[in-house]
Amino acid sequence: MAINKKTMNMAYGLGAAIVIIGALMKITHFSYGPLTGNLMLTIGLVTEALIFALSAFDPALAKEDLDWTKVYPELKDETSSTSSTKESPQGMLSKKLDTMLKEAKLDSSTITSLTKSIKDFESSAKSGADSAENLAKINKQFADNANKLQEQMGALASNLESLNSVYGGVLNAMNKK
Repeated sequence: MAINKKTMNMAYGLGAAIVIIGALMKITHFSYGPLTGNLMLTIGLVTEALIFALSAFDPALAKEDLDWTKVYPELKDETSSTSSTKESPQGMLSKKLDTMLKEAKLDSSTITSLTKSIKDFESSAKSGADSAENLAKINKQFADNANKLQEQMGALASNLESLNSVYGGVLNAMNKK
């Protein structure tokens, strides 16, 4: 008995839908006449079990051999037209890599320059770590100075308030005359 994939996929989906609806009905304690969450879960899980049991005996649904050479042509086991020996996938990959580097116009001097730039960047980053420590010290000094400034501004505001009250008293005394 061969069942096609489309039918089996539909059966999987319907069985899963029944299980999900049954779980929802059980969680929400919903029932519709004789249909309860327990009954729906039982029907759904038995349906899924039967579907899995059927699919285990169906040779049509067994593992398919996929043609990976369509995706990875270097896996083809062909003989080269100029040579009687077979070329390894690593050799074909190396040739492809060489072709890509040529097309990108990356020669040894460009790669050497790129390597030097990376090393220079690395040394700059390492020296930047020392600068980060200095930056932390500067930030701490800045925070300390900001705290001192805030204290002094508070004292200044207090002094101004005292001066205003004294000045207000002097003005009152002068106005009484």
